[in-house]
Parts: sequence; structure tokens; C-alpha cells
Amino acid sequence: MANFRLDARATRDARAKDATRVMSARASPSTPPLEGEQRETSGVGASGAKRSAGDAGGRRGKACKRVDRDVSGRLLEVDERGEFMFGCEQCAFDPDGCERCLGGPPVRSECLWDEALTWDVPPVKVYHPTEEEWSNDPLEYINSIRPEAEKYGVCNIVPPASWKPDFCLPGKEKLRFRTRIQALNELQNRPAGPSARARAKMLEEEGNKKGSSSSNASGVASGGRMGGGGRMGGASQADADALAEKYGFQQGSRHNLETLERYSHYFKKKYFSKDGRPVENVTVKDMEGEFWRLIENNKGRNVEVIYGADIATMEVGSGFAKKGSDSCPPGQERYAESPWNVCNMPYNSESCLSHVEATTGITVPWLYFGMTLSAFCWHVEDHNFYSVNYHHFGAPKVWYSIPASHSKQFEEVMRKRLPHLFQSQPDLLHSLVTILSPKVLQDEGIPVYRAEQHPRSYIITFPYAYHSGFNTGFNCAEAVNFAPIDWLPFGVGATERYASDKRYQSVAHDQLLSVLAESAHKHPRFPPVLAKVMKERIDDEDERRKAASSAVAREIRMENTLEAPDFNERDCTNCLADLNWSCVTCACSFAKGNGYAYCLRCVTACKCDAEKRTLFYRNTMKELRDTVSRIEGLCKPT
Repeated sequence: MANFRLDARATRDARAKDATRVMSARASPSTPPLEGEQRETSGVGASGAKRSAGDAGGRRGKACKRVDRDVSGRLLEVDERGEFMFGCEQCAFDPDGCERCLGGPPVRSECLWDEALTWDVPPVKVYHPTEEEWSNDPLEYINSIRPEAEKYGVCNIVPPASWKPDFCLPGKEKLRFRTRIQALNELQNRPAGPSARARAKMLEEEGNKKGSSSSNASGVASGGRMGGGGRMGGASQADADALAEKYGFQQGSRHNLETLERYSHYFKKKYFSKDGRPVENVTVKDMEGEFWRLIENNKGRNVEVIYGADIATMEVGSGFAKKGSDSCPPGQERYAESPWNVCNMPYNSESCLSHVEATTGITVPWLYFGMTLSAFCWHVEDHNFYSVNYHHFGAPKVWYSIPASHSKQFEEVMRKRLPHLFQSQPDLLHSLVTILSPKVLQDEGIPVYRAEQHPRSYIITFPYAYHSGFNTGFNCAEAVNFAPIDWLPFGVGATERYASDKRYQSVAHDQLLSVLAESAHKHPRFPPVLAKVMKERIDDEDERRKAASSAVAREIRMENTLEAPDFNERDCTNCLADLNWSCVTCACSFAKGNGYAYCLRCVTACKCDAEKRTLFYRNTMKELRDTVSRIEGLCKPT
């Protein structure tokens, strides 16, 4: 072993000397090594790995030339076949590269072809609207297929052949975005607490910073949604940081479209290989079998990938054309104005979200740049909204879905199968960091369905339908929420659950009900659903006010004054529910419009005597019931 290590060190030194002509600012990442190359994965670490004398490809460092530049103008190295090369000073210009020059985790293992896991997962319904159907309102079309499609949780809509929007992201050549690192082996089978990568990072930083103070000694990346899919419901940055620290989804390198595509291509050729040689024509089924093997059986080295998820179109722009912008080529104006443009769907007049202010990830789309095997974990949409996901370009996405009728059973199975994770993270179902395989769920009697999404197609997810999936290569999708009136009952359930979980609510549900009530006369489909939901909500409000009456000394109408503030923009101090309809304050913590305020679920969160408490309300119970009577009068006879 000693001689092996010395030989490896000498090899690196020689390689570094031979590579002095290679620029220190090599473009990162690049395309795969030659097909004949394979790095050994035993004996020593990756940077000291030794090649066998019989390697067909040999070292590439001596047969390269500079022929091109990347988008930032830096020269790129290519081998004798014209393929871009990896390598930097840190890894002594190893052709296989390191994390620094790859722009992603090194690929230290390969597919176990004989251990692939495949199951019979029925397909979701695929719809092919006619040109006439496509020219009409998308929410009307979705409503027409809903009775059948929602039984599968999601559906796939393939537009007519005439639907050919360009990818019009403004400044796409210069776009840079942060990626996240996913350890596929740990998405199902992992101990509670930080991932292996996070633990290693914490130990490294502990050693580097021992004896010094640090405000973030964990070294864990923060921000946004974890695991590449779904949202944290508008959670605070502190909540996002806590989740990142708990599960260790580290931030990856910044990428542009070209470099992420190159890294995905490199990963696919190196990982899906046999005896070090890339396998040609790897199918979706091949990747699917290996994906689930990694999820179910975390044998061997961790397999890590990166995902460019949750890129706000509010900041970088949409992949759809925007009328009047420089990025809108001739002939693309019709796509900018089309109701099937995902930027327009939340604001469809029949969507409840048309009354909600612009909110990133809900009414303003996210962009997603995927790579081979990057995953999005089981989740439902914020507030159980519908969602639409449009595939702009690239490799297929594979989706799995569970209909809303079995969502509660799914949650019970998650808690039963992963009790240690729920013990350390009670809101695991909101965290988008966990996958259970279709086989596990089918064995528990839960129906699971599958969709394969290709460019130019739409995936629609229905309210309270859990979904997950993975990418089969480099691709780009754009997604947003919308909410036809049939969503409303599902929104009530989400609101009560969020209050119970003390989770921030992206949409103030009581306020939305009031706004919808004011405009119900404009929408023939609204009154029957809205009247029923409003009546049930008012019954709850009546019970809560009666229960609170003995715990308060006075009841005052909100007037937007210091003595009678308007709590429209306030949330419950205890459970984060919105306070649009009513709230309670206490003199111990509230004065002159400022301080703590509680919803009627949390009246006794303050332990003071009733004499100190005041109940504020927006409308009397009679006024609320009169509103329901007015909406019922708008319902057409059936």
C-alpha cells in the first residue's frame, strides 16, 4: 500500500508538470472522459486513484488543444476526439476531474445493471386536445377531464402539433444559478439528522475553526426548498436554514445552462457504463431501474447529483415569450398572450389565485434545470393548489402520483415506515426531502401511477395529490400554481392543517373567501362551491366566537384606528393563521396597534385574566350569514 500511495503521488506530480501549459482558469464543468478510461475506486481516495496499464484510453493530458471558449470567454481544453476535458490544479489535472472543476460531485461508482428494480406502475391518463379545445380556456378543458384525470393524481396533456413556443428566457446565455446537491442513496434510507455530506462538512469545519467563534458552524447551505421540488409554503429564511441543517442538502456550484448540460452528459456517460465504457442508448427504463435501486438499496458509495431548482422567474424571466420584450422573437407574441402560457394560468379569471398578489412559486412560476437522476421528492402543493408543469426542452421527466383519495393513507405509511425521521422532523411531509418507492406504497395498498413527460407537454397535478419523480437527463421545466373554484374545499383543509402545524400560510384563506364572495356574481361556477365552503367556515367562526366570549372582556369591530386596529395583514402569534375575520389581543402584550395577536383557536395562549383581553372582529355573525344567503341566491337551479 505504501508503494501504491507513492506511485500515485508521483503520477500526480508528473501530470501536473505535463499540464503546465493548461490554463489555471479551466472552464468548469466539461464533457466526459474517453470511453476507454476508468478510474479505480479502491485503495486510495479519488484524487490519488491509479489507472491500470491496460487502460484503452490512457491519459488525455498529452493529446489536447485549445479550440473554443465558454460563455464567459475562457478557453476550453479538448482531447484528440474534440471532447471537452476536466482537470484543474487542485486535482493535478486528473482527466476525471474533481468537485471544483466538474462543478458537481465526482462520479466514483457506476450503474449496477443486474440489480435494477422495476415494478409495474400503471400510467396516468394522457390527453391530446384538438385545435379547437386548445384554443379555448385551459381551466375549462381541465375541468372537463377532471372527473377521470383526478383519479390518478396527475395527468399529462400533450398540445396539438401547432404548439411550438420557443424557449425565450431573456439573457439565457449569461444566466447563472445555484444548484443543490442530492445524495440519492439517502432519500429513503438514512438516519435522522444531517446527511453524510453534511456530517463530513461539519467535521471539516469543526477542525478548521476549532477555538474560534462561528455563527454557522454546521457549514450547511441555507435557503429555499430542499430536495429539488415543492415549496416550504413561504417559510422564513430561518425555517429554511433549520431544514437545511437538519438534512444537509448542501449548496452546489453555480452553473449556467451550458455547464449543467455538460456535467449531466458527463455523469450519464461515466455512471451508466460497463467496465469503464459508456453504454450507448441508455433508456428511460434503464435509468428508472437504477434510480429505484439507489433509493431502495443504498449499498456502496453515495451517488450524488445536482439540481437547479426553484429559480424565480420574477428575477430571471420566464421561458415563455413576453410581449414587447427584446427576448420575444417575431411570431412568438401569440405564445406570450396564450392562456396556456404558465405565467398566465394563475391569473385566469376562473382561478381563485387571480385575486392574490404576485407570490414567487405560487402565482409567479419557478424554473427548474434538471440533470440525469436528479429528483423531486414526495409532496403536495402549497395550500393543496393545482399545479401546472411545462417541459420546455431536454430529456424526459418521470413522475409518480397518488390520488387525493389516498393521501391520508400515504401520510400514515410515511410515519409508520420512517418513524425516526418524523421524531426528529415532525413536519417531514412539508420538507420535500424523502422518497418511498412505488413498491413500498403498493404493498401498503396505496395506488401509485406513473407519467413520462416529454418536451412541449404539460403535467397537471390535482389538489392534495402527492407527486414525486426524477429527471432522465438535462432538461428545463417551468411550474406554477392555479386554483379553479373546485380547489376551495381542499384549501380549507390545508389551512386548518397549517394552523395545527404552526406553519406559515402563503395565502390568507379567510381574506380570500371574503374577496371571492364579493366577485361571486361574475363567475357562474363559483356560487355553489363558495356558498357551501363559506357556510361551513361561518359555522366554525360562530362556535369559536361563542367559546372565546367567556375569555374576553370586550368585543370591538375593526376600524383601522389605534383603538380598533385592522388586522388584515397580521398572523396569529401562536399558530400563524390569518386574522382577517377576527382575533384576540391582551393588554399584557398589545397596545396602540402593536404587539401580540391571536386567532380564536389560540385565545388562551396568553394566560392573563379575561379583563385584559379584547376580541376584534371585521363583520358580525349576521353580516357573514347574510353574505352566504346572497351567494346562495346566485346558484342556478340544478
